[in-house]
Amino acid sequence: MLTSLPGWPDLSEAEILLLRQVAGGHLNEAVSRATGIAIAEVGPAIKALTARLGTPHRHRAAALGSGWGWVRAEDVPVSHATGLPLPRRHQEVLTGLVGGEEPGQTAKRLGLAESTVRTYVQQILRTLGARSRQQAAAVAVLSGLVSLSALGDGWPDTRLSLGAEPSATG
Repeated sequence: MLTSLPGWPDLSEAEILLLRQVAGGHLNEAVSRATGIAIAEVGPAIKALTARLGTPHRHRAAALGSGWGWVRAEDVPVSHATGLPLPRRHQEVLTGLVGGEEPGQTAKRLGLAESTVRTYVQQILRTLGARSRQQAAAVAVLSGLVSLSALGDGWPDTRLSLGAEPSATG
């Protein structure tokens, strides 16, 4: 059990529900039904939420929510995961995804073509059984595929396992 995680904003229950929907990779119509937010307001609500979490990216918000314990395994339904291990390069790309990198940034960091990174992301999604980068980022954190340290400064170099819940003094 973790004893300390970086501080986080104080989210309302409605914002946590929205974050869980984002991590689940749900479309705006489904998010609207689950949260009661008008379909036209879902996008702006998600943008405001990700800004509160300090990121413009939904996939990073999903990873942060998983690291802080707001997003649980049952919030991120995956299907047909292959169960195969990810090759080292795929793990490096997944770490960048969790850290909020865009494909171009990951490509530059790893010395790869951006198209190669995009291909790897699609292969990662298939391997994990995820249908979005948000789901992949959340699963990566929740299952311990990626260390919490990928989330940024102040995060411990430790990995969660499905079912484990982080404990914070933030």
